[in-house]
Amino acid sequence: MEDFTCWWHPLGNLTEQEEIIYIFTYSKDEGPVVDCPDYISGGPNSCHFDSSHTSIWKMYCMNVTAVTAHRNYTSQQHCLDVAEIVQTEAPVNLTYKLTDAGGDELGHNVALTWAYPVPTDLQYGWITLVYELRYRRIAEVHNWKVKQPFREPRMELLGLPVGHYVVQVRCRSHNSGLWSRWSKELAMSIPARAPAGKLLVMVLALGVGVVALIVIILGVIPQSRRIKDYFLPPIPKPRIIGIDPLLLKKGHLDAINRHFSGFHNYCPPSYTEEVWENVMKGKNVPK
Repeated sequence: MEDFTCWWHPLGNLTEQEEIIYIFTYSKDEGPVVDCPDYISGGPNSCHFDSSHTSIWKMYCMNVTAVTAHRNYTSQQHCLDVAEIVQTEAPVNLTYKLTDAGGDELGHNVALTWAYPVPTDLQYGWITLVYELRYRRIAEVHNWKVKQPFREPRMELLGLPVGHYVVQVRCRSHNSGLWSRWSKELAMSIPARAPAGKLLVMVLALGVGVVALIVIILGVIPQSRRIKDYFLPPIPKPRIIGIDPLLLKKGHLDAINRHFSGFHNYCPPSYTEEVWENVMKGKNVPK
C-alpha cells in the first residue's frame, strides 16, 4: 500500500487527426481537487501515485476529462480506498504430504502448505490475507474444484481418490476483491498403496509379532510339562499302609485277610462254592 496506479481507456470513434488531451484530477477525503502527480511512470493513459502521494485509510475520488478541439468529455467519478485495491503477490512454496491412507475406496488425506513471498507484510499487520485453493485431475482440464475462503496458509483435502492432480492457490487482502495471480501449478500424485511411512510401520509391527511368536514357541512349550504339573498335580493312587499293592493286583485273598485281621472288628468274608447241576435234556431225573 505504498503506491498505486490508475488507468483509463481512451476515447473511441474519433479521427486520427483530432488531438486529445487527458486531464486526471482527484481529491482526498473531500479535500481540494488537484491534478495527477505523474502521467509517465504508469505508461500511456495512466496516473501514478508514488509513496509521497499515497495515503492509507483515506478515500480518493477521481475522474478523467478528455479535451478535444470541439468539446470536453468527463468520466464518471470513481472513489476508492487504497486498502481496497491492493493486489497481493502470488503464494509460493506450495507443497503437499499424504497424512492418511484409507485404501483405494476411502482415498487419502492430503495436507497442503504454502507461504507468502513477503512475510514481513503479514508480520507487521499491514495486510490480512484470505486464500483460495483449486485442484483438478490432470486429465480433467476444466473441472476445477475450489476451496475458499480461508485465512490459514494450509489446507487438508480429505478422502482424495487415487490419481494424478494439479493444485494452485491464490490470495487477496480481506478488504479487497482483487485476487493475486495463481501460484505455480503443483503436480500431486495419490498412490494406490499405503505411503512409505505407514508401510514401514506395518512391516515393523509384523516383524515384532513374528519374533514374539517364536519366543513363545521356544520358551513356553518346553515348559508346558512343568506348568501342567504346577496347575494340575497328579492324583495320588489309593494306598493302605502296610499292604503291598501287588497283593491287591495278584488277588491272593488269604494273604490279604491275614493283613487285615489286625484291624478291630474285621471279619474275613466267607466264600461258598456254587453247585451247578447239569440238566440234560431228554433224560429222566429221579424225583
